[in-house]
Amino acid sequence: MAENADLLALLAEMKKSMEKGQEEMRKGQEEMKDRMEKGQQEMRKGQEEMKNQIQSHVESKVGEIKDHVNSCIEKIEEDVQSVKREIGEVKGEVERKIEEVKDKVQGKIEEVEDKVQGKIEEVKEKVQVKIGDLEKRLSELEDRPINFPANPDLTYSRPTIKSLTFEGQTSWTVFKTQFDVVSSANGWNNRVKASQLVASLRGSAAEVLQGIPSDKLTDLTTIENALEARFGDSHLTQFYRTELKTRRQKPGESLQVLAADVEGLMSLAYAECPQDVRDSLAAQYFVDAIRDEDTQHATRLMDAKDLKSALAYSMKYEAAKTVSKTSRNVRSIEVEDGTGKEKDKKFDCLLKTLEKLLNSHVTGKKNTPRRNPNVTCWKCNKKGHVQRECQTISPFLNKASEEGLKVSALCGGRNGLYLEGSICGIPCLMLVDTGANVTLVRTDLAQKLKGNFIYTAPNISLKTATGEKAEIHGKLDAAIECGSRKFQHKIYVADITDPCILGLDFLQKFNFMVDLEKNEIRTGGEEIPLFSASAEDSKLCSVLAKEKTIIPARSECLIQGVPEASGNFRYAVTDFPSQVSQKGVLVAATLVDLKKEAIPVRVLNLDHKPKTIDKGAVIATCEPVVDIANRPQGFSESLRLPSILDNLEGLNEEQRTAVKGLLQEFQNLFSTSDSDVGRCNMTQHRINTGNHPPIKQYPRRLPLAKKEEAERLVKEMVDNGIIEESSGPWASPIVLVKKKDGSTRFCVDYRKLNEITIKDSYPLPRIDDTLDALNGSQWFSTLDLKSGYWQVEIQPEDKEKTAFTTGQGLWQFMVMPFGLCNAPATFERLMETVLRGLTSEACLVYLDDIIIVGRTLQEHLNNIRKVFQRLQKANLKLSPEKCRFFRKEVSYLGHIISADGVKTDPEKTKAVVDWPRPETVHDVRSFLGLCTYYRRFVRNFSAIARPLHKLTEARSNFNWTEECEKSFNSLKQALITSPVLTYPRTDKEFILDTDASNEGIGAVLSQKIGNEECVIAYFSKSLG
Repeated sequence: MAENADLLALLAEMKKSMEKGQEEMRKGQEEMKDRMEKGQQEMRKGQEEMKNQIQSHVESKVGEIKDHVNSCIEKIEEDVQSVKREIGEVKGEVERKIEEVKDKVQGKIEEVEDKVQGKIEEVKEKVQVKIGDLEKRLSELEDRPINFPANPDLTYSRPTIKSLTFEGQTSWTVFKTQFDVVSSANGWNNRVKASQLVASLRGSAAEVLQGIPSDKLTDLTTIENALEARFGDSHLTQFYRTELKTRRQKPGESLQVLAADVEGLMSLAYAECPQDVRDSLAAQYFVDAIRDEDTQHATRLMDAKDLKSALAYSMKYEAAKTVSKTSRNVRSIEVEDGTGKEKDKKFDCLLKTLEKLLNSHVTGKKNTPRRNPNVTCWKCNKKGHVQRECQTISPFLNKASEEGLKVSALCGGRNGLYLEGSICGIPCLMLVDTGANVTLVRTDLAQKLKGNFIYTAPNISLKTATGEKAEIHGKLDAAIECGSRKFQHKIYVADITDPCILGLDFLQKFNFMVDLEKNEIRTGGEEIPLFSASAEDSKLCSVLAKEKTIIPARSECLIQGVPEASGNFRYAVTDFPSQVSQKGVLVAATLVDLKKEAIPVRVLNLDHKPKTIDKGAVIATCEPVVDIANRPQGFSESLRLPSILDNLEGLNEEQRTAVKGLLQEFQNLFSTSDSDVGRCNMTQHRINTGNHPPIKQYPRRLPLAKKEEAERLVKEMVDNGIIEESSGPWASPIVLVKKKDGSTRFCVDYRKLNEITIKDSYPLPRIDDTLDALNGSQWFSTLDLKSGYWQVEIQPEDKEKTAFTTGQGLWQFMVMPFGLCNAPATFERLMETVLRGLTSEACLVYLDDIIIVGRTLQEHLNNIRKVFQRLQKANLKLSPEKCRFFRKEVSYLGHIISADGVKTDPEKTKAVVDWPRPETVHDVRSFLGLCTYYRRFVRNFSAIARPLHKLTEARSNFNWTEECEKSFNSLKQALITSPVLTYPRTDKEFILDTDASNEGIGAVLSQKIGNEECVIAYFSKSLG
């Protein structure tokens, strides 16, 4: 109890002490509160005092400034008044000086007038005296009798030639040449020339004068330019070319007259062509125009280099043919009436004359080097001349002229005889065809030799024994290598199946002998083996395992093999062997080259146990391949992945395996050829023209050279399901545009249709916003759709509005064509709908250009899978040639994208660097338009480009100054050395530096990343 009492007492004491402490604390708080209130009051008083002091100080300063400004204004006004006084004094002085000068000038004028008047009077007196003398002499001459002959040396006067008239029906170039000769002979100056030219115009030519201003009718250059624009031969080039192609020898017309006409048309139709090309074309057109088929074929096979050679040969052949016919008639006449001797002498005389003419043409040229007398002609086997100078008409040429260009068949088939050789260094198999009278090469092989390719006239064709015809595209002067010898020979280019067909012309020219018993061909003592492509003559070759190999269970692998014996062929296809050494093992058919050390054989083990292939065991058989034809560039089912996987750099084997699995899963997403275009099932393009009536436009006339190209492109689009025949009221013309690679782009001019179409306002994304969204990405892949617009169908009721015509038929698009005003909006809406939900995190899209991003490889793989799934669901196809996967740096929308930031694409800025100095305002605008696309990369862009922008202003003259040249070169240099702009990061503070002047404003947006300040973008704008 005592302890409890002590405890209670202790607690009571503690309670009292606590209450006392609390009391003291309350007092301290009250004191502190009082002190704070006092401090706050003192602070407010101080602030009021400071405010009053600042206000009084500011008021005093403002008063001082006002006084100073007023004093300055007063001083300025005094200065202005003094300046005005000085101006008045100067003005008075100037007026006095002007009056003095006027007085002096007036005095001088009066003095000069007096002197001039005096001179005029003196001249008048002298002239009157001279006139009087002349009148006296004339009267004396009239009275004197004329009894002496005229001296031509003393009475010579310049002849006057009357100019011709021009009605616009004949060649303006010919008339202008004649007019220049006449004006030169008459000694006319330019003013007289203009008057005479105007006076010589008649009919439609005179109508041209109505479009020339009256003050320019005495300007020779203006009149000639107007006539050149209306009647110049440059507008008739296509007409002359058509005349040339359709020119044929008329009945009774001589070959000389025909050749002269062809030569004249050539000079008008191909004036801009090089001389060697004109000579070759003239020879071809001359041969096509010959009326007699025998003479035509014989001259064509002679393959003349120019028109003169073709004319000489055709005349000789025609003469020989005439003599051959006449000799038979002469013999019969001698028997009947004995009067043939006289006619025989006439023909002998004619033959001798023609022989002298041809000999003088071939061998009568001056400065011709002396021919080696030991040289042998390949045509007639006689010494002293070469083949091109040979005067012998071979039986082969006579035969060829009767039958034309012919071949046994376009393909040798499995019974043809082949030999291995090369054409201009390109190895190929050659079919020996004694039934062909010309040597042929396949078109795709000839295209590799474009430097030697010569286009022939369009009406030469090849005929087979069965009557089948093939077009001859051209000819080659090719080096044909057979065995160890090389032969130079003219070969024709045609659509045949075999790479090359050696015809009788080649075999006879180089004395080839075919030995069917020994299955070989001989020339110059060399024996070249022949082989047949038939199964009987080409035995199958077995492939043996090079070493012992174990094939794992349920897997495939490549086994190195060697041919059992080297056959007479090089290329072969592996096949399943007839005698199977291992059951459950399959062999893939593969094209192999037997000349290589090892043959790869692809085998598959279907069994659940490993299979062992012993060394020397037969693993496959090889069947020979006669020819390897180039396939169109495509993306076959089995070869899709390697072309993409070969371009994966920086990936290890595990990552490559993951990528391969992903691409194999979506391999049907890639287009295999130009005709493999997807059809989207999510939207259809609409062409809303309201109630406007249909628009029908007539087709524009196409050049003859482009008609076949247009028909080919139309046929391709029909075959690929892009267009179909139309019967609606709408029609638009086509335009053929040449691409950079030389091919033709098929375009339709839809401008009239676009004018009446109600516009779709769906926006395209801003490119700068798109690029800014790439922040934080480390991996990039870009996708490009295969002919993206053609994957979108058109609403059935609007198909007829896309109709176009080439002049032959009316066609309409089944898919969205290029050139429609609302096509970009439709396509952008489609792509954003397909990829909705992914465009903020996995990918970005601008029309048909898609970029997929990822911070890690796994995230990038997942993002690609998501995009592939969306595209596959929409039935869209990708172009494998334009896709780039798993890159650290890619080209996108004219920029190079990487983890470090964005920079300009060197391929695009190269166009700026190579840009020539602008010559017109249009050139300046084009240059500035390309530079402005990259203005965010150039600091003070507006200040640098200001002199160039001034040239584009309205009502300003184009005057290229040194300042413009400096601006032009500075922009080029700025784009070459443009920096890498970083991506904006929302977790970092932005730094904005600004500057302004009376001429412009500028800014730099940047962020501090680490210890470095990185630029995000530059901004600048000119004022005024």
